[in-house]
Amino acid sequence: MRLLASPLPSRPAFRSGFTIVELMVASAIGLFLVGGVMSFTRFALVAFSGITTQSMINQQGGFAIELIQERVSKATSMSNGVAGNTLTLGFDNNYTVDSDGDGKPYNDRDRYELFQFIGVNATNSALCLSNKLVYFPDITKTNQRVLVKSGLRDLPGFKIFQVTNDNTAIIRFGIADAYAGDHYQSIDIQGSAVTLNRPVTGTNFILINF
Repeated sequence: MRLLASPLPSRPAFRSGFTIVELMVASAIGLFLVGGVMSFTRFALVAFSGITTQSMINQQGGFAIELIQERVSKATSMSNGVAGNTLTLGFDNNYTVDSDGDGKPYNDRDRYELFQFIGVNATNSALCLSNKLVYFPDITKTNQRVLVKSGLRDLPGFKIFQVTNDNTAIIRFGIADAYAGDHYQSIDIQGSAVTLNRPVTGTNFILINF
């Protein structure tokens, strides 16, 4: 007796490709992920830009106040303009020569330096974007150094430069850098500087009002 093998049952054919619904779902997930990456990238760039800007204005403000204090300490005289936008410093070029004939060789005013605010006096950052602070190592020459390139502004109720008792300079200013809708960075600088070459007679004390 012979046994005949029965044919194997046919396997169902595998389906290839995706349905419209699957494609729509995959596309929606992909767009969601791309949108998230783009939003994160934008916020990261804004944050990085803000950190860079803040670091830049901190550096400018710190360098400016340190330079002013260093130059004031070596000056023999100082004065500020009526509006408080300039600080003029006198220097003795040779301490062994009494060029003004007052019997004191150390207090002459042979050369003048100038710190000058250029722009519009205001506290509003939008009005101060083009304001700057410059330094003239010699007022008889036109060469200048820009200490703060833009955004210099007044602090409310104060002048930028104020001289008290002929030996103390008070410096107050702010630096603002604003980009509408993205970020706003600012710094306020307040400091004093005292000349070490002040006279030994007359009013010889330091008065600082903040």
